[in-house]
Amino acid sequence: MKIRVAAPLALAALAFFGTAESRAGLGGATSSCNTCSTAGDAQVNVSACESQVKANYKVVYDSVAEKRFKVCYETVKESVSKPVTKTCYRDEVKTCFKQVRETQYQTVQETVCRPVVQTIMKDVTYTTCKPVQETHMETRCETVCTPVEETCYRDCTYTVCRQVQETCFKECIYTVCRPVCEVHCKTEHYQACKTVCETHCREQCEVICRPVHETKYRTVCKTTCKPVCETVMRIQCRTAYRDCTSTVYQTRVHNVCEPVCTMKTVTRKIPETRCETYTVPGSVKLVCVPQYKTCFDPCTCQMVQKQCGTKLCLQRGCPEVRTRQVCTHRTVCEQVPCNTVRQRQICEKVPVTVCKKVPYTVTERVPMQVTRMVKETHTEQIPYTTTRMVKDIVKKQVPYTVQRVVKGCYCDGNDCGGAVPGANGIVSGCAHATSLKGNDCDAPGRVFVEGGVCTRVTQHQTVRMVQETHVKKVPYTVTRNVPETVCQRVPYKVTKMVSTVVEKMVPVTTCKMVQETHCKQVPTKVCTTVQEVVCKQVPVCVMKSVPYTVTNKVPYTVTECVQTTECRRVPVVKEYEVKVKKPRVVCTEECAKPACAPAPTCGPQCDPCGKPGVLDKLFQKLKAGHK
Repeated sequence: MKIRVAAPLALAALAFFGTAESRAGLGGATSSCNTCSTAGDAQVNVSACESQVKANYKVVYDSVAEKRFKVCYETVKESVSKPVTKTCYRDEVKTCFKQVRETQYQTVQETVCRPVVQTIMKDVTYTTCKPVQETHMETRCETVCTPVEETCYRDCTYTVCRQVQETCFKECIYTVCRPVCEVHCKTEHYQACKTVCETHCREQCEVICRPVHETKYRTVCKTTCKPVCETVMRIQCRTAYRDCTSTVYQTRVHNVCEPVCTMKTVTRKIPETRCETYTVPGSVKLVCVPQYKTCFDPCTCQMVQKQCGTKLCLQRGCPEVRTRQVCTHRTVCEQVPCNTVRQRQICEKVPVTVCKKVPYTVTERVPMQVTRMVKETHTEQIPYTTTRMVKDIVKKQVPYTVQRVVKGCYCDGNDCGGAVPGANGIVSGCAHATSLKGNDCDAPGRVFVEGGVCTRVTQHQTVRMVQETHVKKVPYTVTRNVPETVCQRVPYKVTKMVSTVVEKMVPVTTCKMVQETHCKQVPTKVCTTVQEVVCKQVPVCVMKSVPYTVTNKVPYTVTECVQTTECRRVPVVKEYEVKVKKPRVVCTEECAKPACAPAPTCGPQCDPCGKPGVLDKLFQKLKAGHK
């Protein structure tokens, strides 16, 4: 709701100040009294110009510097007296009594049951099983299939092709090219080549950048802060303490030892003898065991096992069952009285005088030094150096070497017509250079003449191919196949299986268990309990009170005032400028006809046209909506 009310109020205030400024600066832009500017800021009568041109208005924002204030916080150090409480201790001597336990021995008679062990021989009958082996021969019939091979022959007829070779001759005509050599002579004119290095100079321009230093001055504004000290009276409250003595009852706790008799469970072991049956493995003997091998039976078409001999093996006999005596222990639990000492706490109230500090508040006016910083602005001329690069053009002669190939010949120095060779050793510009007798190699007394011609006669050989025709006989072989019929007897083998019945004796071993009864004397231990009366010394704990002195540290509190430095933040108001944009209304069109007579300036209360402006209507609507 506050936002809805504040928005129309802000718009209304903006419209109000805008109308006042526009009326003052633009001659009443908010009303319908439109101004017609002919030259400069002259105002004309709107009623006379209203029928000619209708003015347009726009809002223009001007940048205005406004002063603003902000609150900053600075740290200020203060000296403050703070109360510090410390705890001290004083010695207090007190006599106390403590219970001391003393052990005494007392004679006590007890009836004890003592076990007595006796050994008695007892007859024990036991049965053992003894293995007995019997071997006898048995007759067994076996059917054996024996393979029998027979050789047979059959006639085999086949055709064979035999190759027969024959030699024949044929005539071959061929052409042969025979080389024929011919010698020719040829006169050639040529020039020798010589590479010459020549040095020339060319003019080259270079641009050089030269640095130029200039000293200039600029104005710099510096703001310095100067500390200013002020003395301010501050009201300070401090806490003081006064002594107050009172009697307080303190609860003291001390321990007392009391004897307590309890029953304790004791465990002891009683030996017992019993009979136990165990098994003894049989003895190991050497026994002949038949060996068998696996072979194929052609009659039954199966794999059959056949005996191929015997071998000696170790064989264990039947186990033997025996009896032995075993001694075990039985656990028995008994209740035994046990005397212990138990501590008990006793609480007592003891009067104690206590001195304590009672705080109270004291108000004082304390002077305080406050330092604030005052800004000062200074203007200084600071020199600075500027470096700029100036371009200069420098001309210089640069030598360069050129290699060129000169064509000519080597001639005798006397035949050149008095021409002198140049710096490079070459004669140039000779008029009759082509008619001179030249050579292509250098020799003493010869100079190289540019444009000279060398002459040489060369012989070259040419080969010409002449064709000839020859006839020769060439042998060749012809192979042909001749068929022949061949008959041959081929042997082949046939295998037949013939069955035969065979009888043989096979040893068979049978093991039987034979029971035997035996009797033996076994020692047996019998345990009996005998009661006996035993006298023994039993320790008894007796409690005695023994006085002793105890020194205790009793704490008490002492309060002192200590000067300390505190830092606190103090608000300081600082001023700064802000660029703010403010709106104003400007007329964008001028009257077309300058014939309008100037009219007096319309003030805030002047409305010659009698019609409300656009901003006036907006302000009235906002005001009506707010109501």
